[in-house]
Amino acid sequence: MSTQQPAYLRRIQTISPHLQAPPQTVTKNIIYSTIVIGGGVIGASCAYQLSKDGGNVLLLDQYHMAHDNGSSHGDGRIIRFSYPEDIYIELAKIVYPMWKDIEKESNTKLYQMTGGIDFGPGHLEPIVDLIQNYKKHNIPYELLNKEEAEKKFPQFKFSPTDVIVYQAEGGVLYASKAVKSLWLLCKQFGATVEQNKKVDRIKVESKDLITVLCDDQTVYKGRKVVFAAGGWTNELLYRSQLNLTLRIEVSQENVFYWEPRPDTPKSIDYSQYSNPVAIYYRDADNAFYSLPEIDIKGVKCGYHHSGTALDKMGMPGDRKPYPKEKLDQIKEYIGKYNPGLNNEKESSSLHCHYTNTPDYHFIVDRHPKHSNIIITSACSGHGFKFAPAIGKLVSCMARDVPTPFDISDFSLNRFNNKSLIKRTSA
Repeated sequence: MSTQQPAYLRRIQTISPHLQAPPQTVTKNIIYSTIVIGGGVIGASCAYQLSKDGGNVLLLDQYHMAHDNGSSHGDGRIIRFSYPEDIYIELAKIVYPMWKDIEKESNTKLYQMTGGIDFGPGHLEPIVDLIQNYKKHNIPYELLNKEEAEKKFPQFKFSPTDVIVYQAEGGVLYASKAVKSLWLLCKQFGATVEQNKKVDRIKVESKDLITVLCDDQTVYKGRKVVFAAGGWTNELLYRSQLNLTLRIEVSQENVFYWEPRPDTPKSIDYSQYSNPVAIYYRDADNAFYSLPEIDIKGVKCGYHHSGTALDKMGMPGDRKPYPKEKLDQIKEYIGKYNPGLNNEKESSSLHCHYTNTPDYHFIVDRHPKHSNIIITSACSGHGFKFAPAIGKLVSCMARDVPTPFDISDFSLNRFNNKSLIKRTSA
């Protein structure tokens, strides 16, 4: 594993001690079984599952509950079985029942089944592999021709050469609402939750003790630590002098909302109760996705992995412009496949961050030298749906019990080989 620090980490500045008197250090006397750093959907899911499994858990976030500075906010995220890789089918099998449990425990609706379609030229590897994986795992699906698909989903127009794969359990998760529910459930199951607590660094005292120092000089102690800090992970690893730099890149992504044209028939329903989630594979490396209208006016559409790479996570309010040529391609996609929507001008847009690995697979692994540090949440733009299942994997690791299935696809050592494995699909 490379220990050379990227330039942006070497440029991290510290506040001069001459500018202000240092605050008084406050050391908490509790030794937590696990401290989770990062309260987005992954960190909240880890803290939820760890506390539910009986741990004495502390969850720390540098901002407030369900903030919009990371990767977990918004009105909706896609949940689906539609993956050509085995490991994501395994995660989906675990996570669908978990989301139902979370809904019951929080008494909050978080999932709406809309059905999901994956479509594109039939010769493309993602489409071929997806169908094969459905068959392998006995996931029910339908192949629709153009006429069948347009009758079932009048919101879309398809090309005669498209292969259209329908899976009924695809749907949407209510993103910000889900994060808030997980935070509340953490407390319900006994976890301590601290907002506006930025972790400055951690220190591994021994195999059974880690000290966590926040920038307000509060000190916490735990037996294990879970890094769920997304795009801030490398900065924290660097400040903590843990001799590890992850092979990740942060990008700022944008999604856009598109309302129907004035002359679109009112009988065409773009709401979550009629419109499916959809992924269109233009080719093997480029995909567009859409979600029905939920809370924000219009259909949500994005171009997967099309945003601007960032040197580091910015401050709140620091936004990069979305590439015009990418937005033009989204407009072209909508004009062709969703002609009832006004593709001339988006009604609104939102930003979020992807924390991307080179192969777009997740990281769920222990630190190579410190087994009491677990690193996760580099989810490459497709991890929200799986968060409770990732929390379950992390809980197993923290409690030193076997995970439900082999997770070597998420290991850190896969990056030791410079020739990376095939990138995952959208």
